[in-house]
This record gives sequence, C-alpha cells and structure tokens, in this order.
Amino acid sequence: MKKWLLALGLTSALMVAGCSSDSAEEDTNGDSDNQTEETNTNDEQSNDEQATKKELLNAQMNLKDAFKDYQAKIAAYEAAVSEEEPDPEAIKTSGEEALTAAQEASEEASNYTVEADLSEDMKSQYQEAISSLQAYYEEVASALEGNVEEADLSTADEKFTEFNDKLGEMYKEAGLLAPNMKDELS
Repeated sequence: MKKWLLALGLTSALMVAGCSSDSAEEDTNGDSDNQTEETNTNDEQSNDEQATKKELLNAQMNLKDAFKDYQAKIAAYEAAVSEEEPDPEAIKTSGEEALTAAQEASEEASNYTVEADLSEDMKSQYQEAISSLQAYYEEVASALEGNVEEADLSTADEKFTEFNDKLGEMYKEAGLLAPNMKDELS
C-alpha cells in the first residue's frame, strides 16, 4: 500500500508540475506577443526619430549653404576690426562688403522657407529661429550704415545668440547636440 501511495503521490506531483509548466508557456507566449507589439512600436518611434534627426541635419545644411557666403563677409569684417593693429583701409573695405552682405542676407532670410520633412510644429520653430537670424542681419546692416570704422555689433550678436538658442532647443528635443551656428556659417 505504501508503494501504491508513493506512486500516486509522485504521479500527482508530476501532473501538477506538468500543468503549471503548460500555463507558464501560455503566459510566456502571451508576453511574447505583447513584447513583439512593443518592439514594433519602439522600432517605428526609433525610425521616426531617426528620420527627424536626418531632416534637421538636412535643414541645417541647407541653411548653411544659403547664408555661409554672407556670414563669411561679416566675419571678415569682424576679424579686420579685431586685428592687433587694425588697418583702416581693410576695415573700410571689409565693412562695405559686410554691409552689402548683411542687407542681402536679411532679404534672403525674409524669403527663406524650410525645405525639410519636419512636423508643422518643428517647421514653425525653425521659421521662428530664421526670424531671429533676419533680425541679426538687420542689426548688422544698421550698425554698419552708421559707422563702418566703429560699428557696435553687440545688439546684433544678441540676436544671433537668440537664433542659435532657438535652433539648439530643437536639436536637443530631437536628441542631437545643439550646433554652434556662428561656427557653422563662418
């Protein structure tokens, strides 16, 4: 009888273990389906994030291409003014070129549109940053019109910092490092 009870006990234990194993497999399969759905959703979000990053970088390159020549002339003027021994003729010449460049860049900025596949919100933020860039060029032109030899570009620099900060916020939101557009454009 003891043998019979022992056999019955072992059989019962095996059945319970087998049944709990089946239900664990069912739970695992259910979890696996949920994990697959979550993975697919994460992959789609990751792809969207990557596409946004790519579009932001493309927009940055387009912006750089549009304004680099203008900014180079303004940077040349700033370099001439900050020389240890400034050459008045070089300052005058580069100042006139910078004035023309600033006026043309301001016009370019007023007509500039973002050509990127970004959300409407991001395009709006980008256009808002471009408005600050336009204000920068207007300030540079205004300062240079007054006096090329002693132009005060501090207000213009504030506008450029505003432009750079607005773009930087967008880049940070997208998971990118914020660019230094002064370096990018110079």
